[in-house]
Amino acid sequence: MLAPSPCTFCVAFLCMAAAVVTATASSAQAAAAQYQLVPAQNEPSLLGAARAQGAVIWSHGRSLQKECSLVPTPDYISAFRAAGWDTFRLNRPSIIDNLPDSAAALAQEAEGLKHRGYRRVILAGQSFGGFISLIAAGRSDAVDAVIATAPAAYGSGQSNPSSYGLNATRLYDLLGAIRHARVALFFFDGDIFDPGGRAPIADGILDARGLAHLVVDRPAGLPTHWASITPAFASQFGPCLVAFAADERRSGALSCRDLETAAQPPRLPTLSQLMPLPTRH
Repeated sequence: MLAPSPCTFCVAFLCMAAAVVTATASSAQAAAAQYQLVPAQNEPSLLGAARAQGAVIWSHGRSLQKECSLVPTPDYISAFRAAGWDTFRLNRPSIIDNLPDSAAALAQEAEGLKHRGYRRVILAGQSFGGFISLIAAGRSDAVDAVIATAPAAYGSGQSNPSSYGLNATRLYDLLGAIRHARVALFFFDGDIFDPGGRAPIADGILDARGLAHLVVDRPAGLPTHWASITPAFASQFGPCLVAFAADERRSGALSCRDLETAAQPPRLPTLSQLMPLPTRH
């Protein structure tokens, strides 16, 4: 065997040094990074715990290619603001974002809002954000409802074909551990992170648990993993989700039609209904 040349040792040393520098930089970045609960609306427009219908915390997804803490809040969250809710988002820098720590931080923020006096606390999340919202609902009684759109945390059929089935099996485990929160789940056609068949199994688990739940499976016109961030989703499901979050009386399987009907104020009778019109002779 030929002895390694001095150049080989030099390159190896430089690689090791670079690795140490990178690790040190990453450690420094991780130490500086923090979870941040920030308003999802203009801060002056927050109503406060005494006046608001409740509080919503939206949690973004997670990506290896971009910083998801910078993505916009989806349009459907604006429906809550319009209905008198205070809306927030939990920003999670990717360098510290993982299931156990992020879920713990989210549960802590939910409890903080309850301690501030918010009567209802709703956790809403997209993809990875949906997973940590469900985990938090299994850890804290402060969570009154969860809205999880395209829940996933284990890659796609393309990036992780051998293990992305965990997006189904681990989801079922999380649903089985929820304490008391109502649960709304959305699954979309063409979602590369969805192993398929999750809606009926999730519905059965939640039904057996006796939890009020809304399961929407592949709604028409809303394809792909990112369907919930579109204006079309907000238009179709915003009022339904506001009604779902506010309705604390219903149990079992829910539908948007029933929720929206129940949320509408009763119509006052017209004068002709109260008094018979005089007849002409």
